[in-house]
Amino acid sequence: MKHYLEAWRRYTDFQGRSTRPNFWWPFLLTVLIGLVLGGVSATIWSLDSDKLGPLESIYMLAWICPGLALGARRLQDTGRSGWWQLLALTGIGNFVLFFWACSPGDAETNAWGPAPHSGTATGTQPGRDDAGPTATGPIIY
Repeated sequence: MKHYLEAWRRYTDFQGRSTRPNFWWPFLLTVLIGLVLGGVSATIWSLDSDKLGPLESIYMLAWICPGLALGARRLQDTGRSGWWQLLALTGIGNFVLFFWACSPGDAETNAWGPAPHSGTATGTQPGRDDAGPTATGPIIY
């Protein structure tokens, strides 16, 4: 739920990067909310199951900007520009976008900022320069 709420809070933030969970949890919840709203719309307005209801239409319109921002940040985490989302307009490009959304992000800093995955509570990643706590022994990567 925290990833879904973060997607709404950052609805105009096309800068930075988002991890796979930051992308896929809101995506899953959006599909589930759309299905529930579709069922409610069908019940209230006696719609056929294949027709788009007003509740899900309003929700999907509201989700356009957060969804595009989240997609751009996810692509930027993999080292690609958010403009690659335009591939979705071709139809077949959705397969490429799906593959990129499933692929791991860059572990290092890229053109869109540092890696969003943090290894510690302070937000820093342990690495060669920061081996973490030494009292407990070496950290094996």
